Parts: sequence; C-alpha cells; structure tokens
Amino acid sequence: MNRQTKFVLVQRERGATLIVSLIVLLVLTLIGIAGMNTSVMQERMAVNSQNSNRSFQAAESTVRSLMDLVYANNLDLLRESMQNASGLSSEVNVTIDSGNGVSGSYQARYLGEVIVTSGSSMDADESSNQLKGFRYELEGEANMTNTGASARVFKGIEYY
Repeated sequence: MNRQTKFVLVQRERGATLIVSLIVLLVLTLIGIAGMNTSVMQERMAVNSQNSNRSFQAAESTVRSLMDLVYANNLDLLRESMQNASGLSSEVNVTIDSGNGVSGSYQARYLGEVIVTSGSSMDADESSNQLKGFRYELEGEANMTNTGASARVFKGIEYY
C-alpha cells in the first residue's frame, strides 16, 4: 500500500469506533446499575426476613412466659379471663430486648368448660362420673420498633 491509499482510508473514517465504544460502555453501565439494584433489594429482603423471624421468636417467648406462670400455679390471668364477660384477661406488657426495640405482650382468653367422662385417663375421682376442666387460648404478641415487624402467636391449653 502506498502513502496515498493510506491517506484516503484515514479520511473516510468518521468516528464510528467512538460511537460503537460509547454504546458498549452505556450497555455495561446499565448492566452494572441493574446488578446493584438487585443486590440492594436482596439485602432488604434478608433484613425483613430476619426482623420477621426475631419478632416471631419474641412472640413465642411471651407465650412461654405466660405458660411458665401457669405451670408455677399463678392462675390470676386465667381466673380473670373467666370472670370477664369478654372472656379476655388484661394484657400484660413485657420488654423483651430494649436495646433492639423489641417489646411484647400476652393475655389469656377463656374458651369454655371441658367435661371428661369417667373411664378416661383424666378422671381423677373414680366415684364421680365427670371431671371438669377449662379450655384457654394464650396469646402472645411482639413488635419491633422502626421496622414494622410484628408477630402474634396463639397456644391452646386445657387446665384441670
């Protein structure tokens, strides 16, 4: 190739390489932004899942606190729920984790009597044909401040 041919080829180029490289750079930038958005969304979903799990565990803990009271023969809330027309006891607030803003509450609901006929393993008095028991629903609730995460747990018990 001589000098004159090279000069003609250089004059015909009008910046096509620059345009193509800018388009490729734009596409790569858009792919990078989409990847960052996906990562941020996945992180938010993981945090929400963790907060939801923590509030559920806290609600379970509140119900367990009430059950511990019942097992220790502290039946004040159960008696209160039987005496109220609504069947609900008062709500007891507890602080579960003050450092992380987790608080909860529990209460008991009276559901009615259970009558066990003789011959069952629950019949303590063999001369009687009935043994009376009571059915309750224990409710525990927990909330995490500033996250919107909350959970409510119910547990049924029968007390004879």
